[in-house]
Amino acid sequence: MNPKLAVLAFSLSLAAPLAAQTGKALPLANGGFEEELKGWSANADGGMSVASAAAARTGKLGLRVTDAKDSAGSSLGSTRLPAVAGKTYEVRFQGRVVAGAGIGVYLRFFDAKGAVLNTQEKKNQNLVALGRTHTEWQAHSTKGTAPEGATQVEVWIHSYNKNTVTADFDDVALFEL
Repeated sequence: MNPKLAVLAFSLSLAAPLAAQTGKALPLANGGFEEELKGWSANADGGMSVASAAAARTGKLGLRVTDAKDSAGSSLGSTRLPAVAGKTYEVRFQGRVVAGAGIGVYLRFFDAKGAVLNTQEKKNQNLVALGRTHTEWQAHSTKGTAPEGATQVEVWIHSYNKNTVTADFDDVALFEL
């Protein structure tokens, strides 16, 4: 093979996986929390999730989750976006644990009636768990393929019911791969 063509072929082989990993950005509202919790639902959160300057990695605000109860967990969900069964989705974000442990960022899929399709009981959750070793800002991500019947996807930030934790999140983005 011509050496120039070999270099070109090699370069293209490296670029293809990178392009595939990048994916199509979905219109996740307020992933940087610059508009406080606009575009997010904290209905069952009990005030544990707040926009805070102390939690900002970039911009003026970030999300601080302070779960001081070992009997209830936080619950903050993004606005649900359309999903297609069989397609793969990925959430990417920056996160750190300030104190304690026991919090995760999930990709949750819903059917047309609003039922969650991936749960702990079904053993098909898509999540990134942050623990005691995640004390510095780090990039995190998790992928999941929308199960049969999925029509919507959301990002859900949830501290575990039996843990106490303070954690920060910023620059949350959702992609269709």
